[in-house]
Amino acid sequence: MTDLEGVIRSLLFRHQPEPPPASSVERLGDGALHVDYHDPDHVYLVTVSQVPRIRLPLQRPLAVGEVGGVRAQLVQVALANHIEVTLDAEQGPSRQAGLSDFLDRYENWGQRADPESPPPQWPAEAFTRLIPGVSDDIDTPYRLASGQAGGSGTEWEVHWSFLPTPPVEARLLTLRFSPPSGTPVKIDLPLPPASAQSAPGT
Repeated sequence: MTDLEGVIRSLLFRHQPEPPPASSVERLGDGALHVDYHDPDHVYLVTVSQVPRIRLPLQRPLAVGEVGGVRAQLVQVALANHIEVTLDAEQGPSRQAGLSDFLDRYENWGQRADPESPPPQWPAEAFTRLIPGVSDDIDTPYRLASGQAGGSGTEWEVHWSFLPTPPVEARLLTLRFSPPSGTPVKIDLPLPPASAQSAPGT
């Protein structure tokens, strides 16, 4: 089963307790897929669109707060199917000390081989307290859609996704961070013109 087929299957059959029957996927062209689960009554036509990822102008990482003695920085804001916000830890001794402590605890956890013992938290999970508020210049209501903290090689990175993507009329995106201690941080980012936000074929 291809990765694409797996995604389609999970979308179409997510509420069914049993796995779907054997299936086939055929590319029809122009992003269209014929999906056949061998149901005698119907097949599926799935359209896949390529969407550009547009990085908003951020000249350098911006400090947005501090948790546990480690400073968090906003390192990227991008538009795709969501508004994507990424934080990372500032380079320096505090970051390195936190990473070294985590790696030691992770190694010890692996050596114990205890299936009932959860692994140590990723360092980035401390930064989940810094989730931003998102707004724009035309008062669009945004909501948090998903988040991810940590990972192998990205131990200090936090990613959040917000919906919807900004309307074409919006010209300014604002992020507001309220760290547990310290001064709130407001960051304004200009949005690209409507032509730059359009996906190919839309």
